[in-house]
Amino acid sequence: MLTEIRADLALTGTVAGLVTTLPLICFGVCGLAAPPLAARVGLRRSALLAMLAVAAGLGVRVLTDSAAVFVAATAFALAGSGVANVLCPALVKLHFPNRISLVIGVYSTLMQLSTALAAGASVPIADAFGGWRAALGMWAVMGLVAALPWLGLLRERAPVRQPGHAVSARRLVRSRTAWLLTLFFGLQSANGYAQLGWLPAILRDAGIDQADAGYALALLPGVGMVVSLLLAAVTARLRSLRPLVVVIMSCYLAGYVGLLVAPGTAPVLWAVLLGIGNGVFPVALILIGLRARTGQGSSALSGFVQGIGYFVAAAGPFLIGVLHDATGTWTIPVTVLLASILVLFALGLGVTRIRYVEDEIT
Repeated sequence: MLTEIRADLALTGTVAGLVTTLPLICFGVCGLAAPPLAARVGLRRSALLAMLAVAAGLGVRVLTDSAAVFVAATAFALAGSGVANVLCPALVKLHFPNRISLVIGVYSTLMQLSTALAAGASVPIADAFGGWRAALGMWAVMGLVAALPWLGLLRERAPVRQPGHAVSARRLVRSRTAWLLTLFFGLQSANGYAQLGWLPAILRDAGIDQADAGYALALLPGVGMVVSLLLAAVTARLRSLRPLVVVIMSCYLAGYVGLLVAPGTAPVLWAVLLGIGNGVFPVALILIGLRARTGQGSSALSGFVQGIGYFVAAAGPFLIGVLHDATGTWTIPVTVLLASILVLFALGLGVTRIRYVEDEIT
């Protein structure tokens, strides 16, 4: 809906570009800010504040005619989303300590489903109710709906915190596991955003028509939802996530090899394999919950991993664009992505070892 918003609010190309970049910036900054907030006001209150920020930000930008206010309100809403992203593993650790893999798998599936729903429903809603304001305003209402359960939970007694040493981002700098998880999360996110940004262009230049390139792109989140559901079903039964990581990463490698060697031969197959490979995202979230002993530790670890990881992720699509401009082909960019998966594979083997960050910083 960016074209309509630009026309209505007279957004320049630079400002429109800033709006599309804001998610990664806000997620990175808020990733580092969320744990101190949670430590001060509690996980549940922080979750409630995050949802209210989402609703308020989305609501204000529907009402404004100012480009500056629109951007500021977008950033405010994204700040709420960024805080919620970080709090999720910690909340799961707090409320479902024996079902971390299952609950995060379901969460990841619903997150991808809701993303697809928002992308698919916004334009029809805008057409039916008179423009982009009605379409985007609906998501502000959804933010308020999402806040309601946290209002109810505030009245209940929180689970008793497990004893242990306080964990902070400053102390996590000394944790090898925290850094491995951060690189693992950042590198997989960089690949995911690079695919979303450039896969259609790669396929178009290989001779695939626009519609088929779009279908291939749509397969990425579709396959990702299936993988997340499977992870929710099987991970709780596994003693180690290492075999799962090996399978997922092998598919990732195969998808990039196909995209490098014969991009126009079987684009659907390459997209399916890459979609399976993107299953490392829920695996990363699960590992954040599993590599800390307490809810407070998971909150700090989640903020550290996602705060730094999203800044690493921002380099992915940018670097691929720079390499394509410099070489005029997709060979070098795809080769770099393929090499990054080899590094991601090695990181995955490291983070699946059973260790706890609290033990590494005491």
